[in-house]
Amino acid sequence: MVARINSGKSIKGALNYNELKVGQGKATLIMAVNYPIDREVLDYDQKLLVLKRQAQLNERVATNCVHLSLNFETNEKIAPAVMDNIVRDYMAQIGFGEQPFLVYSHTDAAHPHVHIVTTNIKPDGKRISLHNLGKEKSEPAREALELKYGLIRARGRGAKEQVRRELEQLKPGAVIRATYGKTETKKAITQIVTLALQKYNVTSLPELNAVLNEFNVTADRGHEQSNTYRNGGLLYRMVDEQGRHMGVPIKASKLYNSPTLKKLENRFEKNKEKRPLLKNKLKFQIDKVFSQYRQITRETLVKELARRDIRLLIRENKDGIIYGLTYIDHHNRSVFNGSDLGKAYGAKAILERLAPVDQKIKTAWELKHQAGGSLQRPATPHFLRVPAPSQFLKLLISKNEPDLAPTVSRKKKKKKVEQEQSMNL
Repeated sequence: MVARINSGKSIKGALNYNELKVGQGKATLIMAVNYPIDREVLDYDQKLLVLKRQAQLNERVATNCVHLSLNFETNEKIAPAVMDNIVRDYMAQIGFGEQPFLVYSHTDAAHPHVHIVTTNIKPDGKRISLHNLGKEKSEPAREALELKYGLIRARGRGAKEQVRRELEQLKPGAVIRATYGKTETKKAITQIVTLALQKYNVTSLPELNAVLNEFNVTADRGHEQSNTYRNGGLLYRMVDEQGRHMGVPIKASKLYNSPTLKKLENRFEKNKEKRPLLKNKLKFQIDKVFSQYRQITRETLVKELARRDIRLLIRENKDGIIYGLTYIDHHNRSVFNGSDLGKAYGAKAILERLAPVDQKIKTAWELKHQAGGSLQRPATPHFLRVPAPSQFLKLLISKNEPDLAPTVSRKKKKKKVEQEQSMNL
């Protein structure tokens, strides 16, 4: 089970999000806890009134709306009575058991999940702190409920598998693109903007737009002479594949959680804290692609990065001159301009490394199979050779000095001298 907590200032916005799903047949109200009347007879105004009246008990608190979701594994089949108990237990463990809350079961995704709308203002007007609510209360509650109800554990899955599943939900193909005339403008823009801000680390409006454009949405300040620009306003629009504006823009203040320019700038500053680690991860993947090629074309570079869930946006002017690169890392959910990564990753340096043809570096595995199953290594000189057979041992044990002349006995020598003297006479 995975629990997600969002807080905001608009109870009506959170309620409208779920009621809209109900109207489309994609959600059902399954619980109305701590409400004075049964859920079957509740109308829209009554649902809203109970939450708003309790939130008004402390008007000093601006953030008084809490919108949660409990998400379960795709193949988990949870009976309605069990789901009721899970939700009640979870809300009690995070400190919201006595609060009024509405629970909607959604069917717009492959996995079972429920949305819960409530307020953090208690009946006595005191505020339930939302600081570290996820870490200190929600996570322990989640782990306890997984054990109690035999749910598939979120931490039990492999890290790669968890990332893959979440990534599949983030890709443009998994989220309905905003299509003018085919999807409700406000609903589509709200979904996409919320997704981008929750999931991606962006530190500027252009970086945010790099993600939004993937879903045919853009955040627009207007031209510099417009009232919107001068007043620090922000409009959200649908765009087509070429980036041209479609339909009527919607003010940021009209969307769920009011993603205004001021709010975005505060978020951008907070996101900067995580940039160094995300930057190193992205640079590692880019370097890895280049390390596999002696020469690589522009098309192959784009494809290889896409295989790693990195979208490379090449910015060109009307004359076809490339002036910038933007990397959208869908895997680590970050956006960087090439120049922000470093000089070696900017447009000029990358273009200089590209070639007209690909020349891939063969791996050891490829060399092995090319050689017919055995890895052929280049011959190396033998510095220690086995010496040729020699007669050294034989010579060593044989005589190595010539025999001396045979000795003559003294007696024979004397006799020979006497003979020579008698002949001379």
